[in-house]
Amino acid sequence: MSASEIASVGALLASDGGVAITDGDVSTFGTGAVARRLPGARMRTIDGLFTAFADAWGFPAHFGRNKDAFDDAMGDLPVGAATATGSRASAYLIVVDDAEDLLVDAGDDLVWFADSIGFWREVNRERDVDLAVVLRTSRAAVDAVADRWRAAGAPPARLRQN
Repeated sequence: MSASEIASVGALLASDGGVAITDGDVSTFGTGAVARRLPGARMRTIDGLFTAFADAWGFPAHFGRNKDAFDDAMGDLPVGAATATGSRASAYLIVVDDAEDLLVDAGDDLVWFADSIGFWREVNRERDVDLAVVLRTSRAAVDAVADRWRAAGAPPARLRQN
C-alpha cells in the first residue's frame, strides 16, 4: 500500500485528511479526544450505521435516520464532553473496528460516508473541536480496506503503531 503515514492519533486529528487505517491498537492518550469504538460488523448497511452511531454518540431521540439528519447529528456532537481523564474534550475520534465490514452491503453509501467526514470535520472545527476516523482491521485486510476507501475518494493514511 502506498499511502501517507501518520505518526499518532494526535497528528491525525490535526491533519487535513482525517481518516487513517491501522491493524493495531489505537491510543488517545494525550490527544484530548473523546473516542467511540464502533463495530464494523454492525454497520454493514446504512441503517446499521445510523443505529451504531446514534447509540455510541447519544444522538437525540428525534434523530431522523437519514443521511441529512446523520450529517446534522455528527456536526452537533456534544461540546464539552469529558475525556477518560475528565478534561474537556478538544477532539472526537471515531474508531471503526472490523473496518472491512463497514457499509459492505450498502452499495455506494461508502462514498457518501467518506465524503461526509470532511463536512463533519469542518463543522466541528468551527466549534474548536477536531474530528477523525480510524479504520481498524486485520493486517491481512489493510490493503483491501485502503483500496475500498481510495475508490470511495478518501484514501486513508497509515496510522503508525505506538
